[in-house]
Amino acid sequence: MKKFGLPIFVGLLIGGILSAGYLVWVKSRVVNAPISTQQAVSPVSLVSPTSAPVKLLTWNDPNGFSFQYPEGLVVNKHDEDRENYAHLEFTHPAHPGNVVVWGKDAAKGVSDAASWIKNEKRFIGAAILDTVLGGKPGKKAILEGVTRMLVTGTVFDSIVWTVEAKLEDAEFWTSTQGTMVNTFVFAAPKTSVSESSAEPASTSEDVAVDEEVVIE
Repeated sequence: MKKFGLPIFVGLLIGGILSAGYLVWVKSRVVNAPISTQQAVSPVSLVSPTSAPVKLLTWNDPNGFSFQYPEGLVVNKHDEDRENYAHLEFTHPAHPGNVVVWGKDAAKGVSDAASWIKNEKRFIGAAILDTVLGGKPGKKAILEGVTRMLVTGTVFDSIVWTVEAKLEDAEFWTSTQGTMVNTFVFAAPKTSVSESSAEPASTSEDVAVDEEVVIE
């Protein structure tokens, strides 16, 4: 047994040296690797970053309604439209599509959301769901076509109120339309000239936007 002791000891010594050298080599590869490689092997990169709250602005309209919308949207009040109670178009420079808030006189025979949906030909074949807008029973319609549309509306005070999203950027505009619909409130119309729709009273607050199911 004694004559095998020295070779075994030498073998273990050489193996230990090789193992230590290999570990030092692996560590140097990780430290000197490009940042993207280090992030790939770092456990921290596996943790999803927390989304920052989206700042919302409040639109108070003199025609008797209000809602919130994400900061960064561009608003066109369409002052040239003298026929409808509301014609507000919201766009974003980085997201194709839009949301338009309408207030139109109800057609003859239209008294509620159900009769409104039946009265408009564009809803033929559309997926229709029950919903609420401004605390009133409403309908949500998904229109297929060259550009998909998401329309939520109700009938209140003989006026058809709708929030219509053109889903060119489906994820962004579905979420934006959902925020407007969920915060939509009817109120008594304002008569003060200083509070006309030309100068909406907008306030900002940090509110996290509820994520909506994106329509594929």
